[in-house]
Amino acid sequence: MKHDNASGPSRRRFLRGAAALAGGSVFAGPSTVFSSLRAFAQDPPSGCPAPPTGGTHFVPGSDTRPIILRKSINAFSAAELTKLQNAYAALRALPATDKRTWVLQADMHALFCDSCTTSPTDIHGSWNFFPWHRAYLYYYERILGSLVGDLNHFRLPYWDWENIRTLPTPYRSPGSAANPLWDGIRNSGLAGGGNLPVADGTTARINTLNLLTDFASFGGNAFSAGAMENNPHGTIHVDVGQPAPPFHDMGSLGYAARDPLFFAHHCNIDKLWSGWNDLAGGGGLPPNAYKNPTDAAFLNARWSFYDENQQIVSMSAADVLDHNSNLRYTYKVPIFRVPPLQLIWICKLICCLPGPDPGPILEVSERIREEALNAVRQQSTMLLVLQGVPVPPNASGIFEILSVRGERRQHLGSFAIVEHGEGRHTKQHGLQTVVLDITQAAGDLLAKEKPATLRVVRRPTEQKPGIAGEIMRPGQKLEYAFELKAERAEIRAQKR
Repeated sequence: MKHDNASGPSRRRFLRGAAALAGGSVFAGPSTVFSSLRAFAQDPPSGCPAPPTGGTHFVPGSDTRPIILRKSINAFSAAELTKLQNAYAALRALPATDKRTWVLQADMHALFCDSCTTSPTDIHGSWNFFPWHRAYLYYYERILGSLVGDLNHFRLPYWDWENIRTLPTPYRSPGSAANPLWDGIRNSGLAGGGNLPVADGTTARINTLNLLTDFASFGGNAFSAGAMENNPHGTIHVDVGQPAPPFHDMGSLGYAARDPLFFAHHCNIDKLWSGWNDLAGGGGLPPNAYKNPTDAAFLNARWSFYDENQQIVSMSAADVLDHNSNLRYTYKVPIFRVPPLQLIWICKLICCLPGPDPGPILEVSERIREEALNAVRQQSTMLLVLQGVPVPPNASGIFEILSVRGERRQHLGSFAIVEHGEGRHTKQHGLQTVVLDITQAAGDLLAKEKPATLRVVRRPTEQKPGIAGEIMRPGQKLEYAFELKAERAEIRAQKR
């Protein structure tokens, strides 16, 4: 299968057009070039390029450009928007032999998400998720800036979906190849101006994640994804991509970076990581609160990329942690300090209750039950942190987790698994960290007699208005996706 629109030009036509335009790097307007082009590439897994290896090591302090603010796309001036459009038009017009070209740069993501037969590793599903994407954005941003002759000041925008609940207008209008920020392979409802599902990528979810003070829960460890990766990162990916197989573009990691919106999405994820780090230093916090790992295995992880000169370069996780000084961009991130979760009770997620609603339950001691319920009575926020959650290899999409006790069903949260692309179905997904707000359901989950069970339900592809859509109706038969398991379960609450 070729990755192209049915109405798009052939590979030969694209290469002819791109070669003819290769000499220009700054464009008067995006429609002057891109209206006749639709870039083409072989599909992962077998059509990926060989990964770059080695290269010149990045040296902290070597980038002496001014530190520039990364902005919301909604805050871009007309001139900034034109520059962004021109940069993408120039990127799309590069010849296929160029190491900066749109398709090769997109395939860098496919290479590092284990969607290719040539993949060296998978940077998803572990603590590599944040630093690899930050490094990837850095070199991609430099390429775009160089193509419009403004390497010093060009910075990518972010899509702050917690505030802008529709696809940003510059990425969807005009909805044609005349717009270099457009991608025709998106969810049609969102592409037509619809809103994101009401539970996805919300300020409430971000605030919940900011209650987590440890990087392992927020950003992952060496073997497991953090909660940010599956929700909101994964949920937004799935929402924007096509809702049916093969889920292109944003809905499949092997293709996601072919949509320019991918980079605005990931700049927002990067901003949220930066904002989480900025919460460090508050009164009464443990020394490692809101700080990145100091393990050598984390800091020394190194990946290779192509830079704006088509040269192979490499960057380590340690290199990206100070993005202001080393990478020369900053964010205007408001800091809202809230009491973090400081009461932690270890519990077990065990299977299963007998009866008509079999499912895993929380097993706690009598002491923990009383202390946790007392915290709820004092109006503490209470989270259930499930670490090391395995997901079946054929699972992809958005999943809702419910508390079920008799006829009462309460929605606890969502998590997403983004399709990796063809050839990945038989592989086990990495372990996940799932964080659920159980404040309202604590009484049911911690009841002595017939406590609530935890159930995983696949979200319908056509999401109804409201949280979890139709699956919350009393009496509705639930179709369970898979059994929820975890290597470790913790109940965390605020200290009041």
